[in-house]
Amino acid sequence: MAEDLQFAVVESATLEWPTSLRLSSRRFRLFVAADATGLSNQEISDFAYAALSAGVVYFCAWGQGAERFHDLIDAVIVKDILGERQFALSTPDDVIMTTWHQHETLEEALDFFAACAVPTEGYLADSRCWLVICIGNPEWASVATRFLAAVDYFE
Repeated sequence: MAEDLQFAVVESATLEWPTSLRLSSRRFRLFVAADATGLSNQEISDFAYAALSAGVVYFCAWGQGAERFHDLIDAVIVKDILGERQFALSTPDDVIMTTWHQHETLEEALDFFAACAVPTEGYLADSRCWLVICIGNPEWASVATRFLAAVDYFE
């Protein structure tokens, strides 16, 4: 793996942005493993705003309610595009990518994240970090850590 890559797995009991987290690149790719069915729209939107403010350029949601989680992330992005433009795009051709993986195993979704979560051209060079946040399930964090340590095909 290249020297400038960083992979991190964060385990949290609640859906809150890890404010003490320091990544090695300005922008990053984010995978959230969570059961979002019990989370409010406001909780997810607040998390989305924090993640986007921190520099996420590719977002993957996995677990129960992943489609809703994804849709709320998209809603925050669209609201920003139409309003304040705090998450301004590098070029007019750049977009913040989002996907959801509710019907896949955790390993299948992590495989997609590691191999296919490639930001648009304007964000690519400055997004050499892959961050996985696992909410409410320590086993997911263990699986993610083992999986990411074993793969050798990062972009």
